[in-house]
Order: sequence, then structure tokens, then C-alpha cells
Amino acid sequence: MTDFAACAERLIDAYNAKDFETLTSLVAPDIDMAHFNRGAAFSSADELVGVMKIFADGLAPDRKFQPAERVTTSGNTVVREGYWTATATDDIPGFAAKDEAISLRLCSVMIFDDNGILIEWKDHG
Repeated sequence: MTDFAACAERLIDAYNAKDFETLTSLVAPDIDMAHFNRGAAFSSADELVGVMKIFADGLAPDRKFQPAERVTTSGNTVVREGYWTATATDDIPGFAAKDEAISLRLCSVMIFDDNGILIEWKDHG
């Protein structure tokens, strides 16, 4: 049986490490991802990881998910609550002004297929 909470943490660990090859391997090519409150939506892994790289390579190189404060699972759905932090190196509309510290409390709802591949990700906060 797949440990979906562990799948979510592997994904977060790859994100924090800027290991985009591993991250891409953990995400379905046709992922359904949206970051509510920020106006971002993605329908492909390439598009999602591409934006993640832009943040990691320049807009907010210190960006990371902090350790989860709470993880709740139900079947193949994981709800991860915690903070995403970063420092903006330039103005990022909807997030922060240049040099501003960002601390977003997020509720991330992640849905995995039976093999532990992320098929849907919704961030609230």
C-alpha cells in the first residue's frame, strides 16, 4: 500500500532541494494545479516546474516549504498545512515587492494516483 503522506514529503523535499528532475518524476504530465489567492493555475508538469525554476533561479532563490505543521490523509488525498517562505529578489505581483520577505501559510491539498504520482495540487493561502 502506498504511503501518500510520504509521497507528499518526497515531493516537498525535491522542491526544497531544487531537484527538478526528481520533482518532475513525481508529478503527472497533465497535473491539475492551482494556487488560489495568487491567480496561478497549471495544467502540465512542464509548465508548473518551469515556473518553479523561475522562482528558484532568480525571483526567490531561498524559497522553501517549511516543515509541515499538520498532515491529514484520506485515501490518496493528503492535506499538508504549513508555511512557504522566501525573499523576493524582484517585484513578484501577487506575492511581494523586491527584497520583501514572504511567509505564506498554506493548506496544500494533494491527490495522488495509486502509484504515488501527484495528479492534482491545490494551494490555499
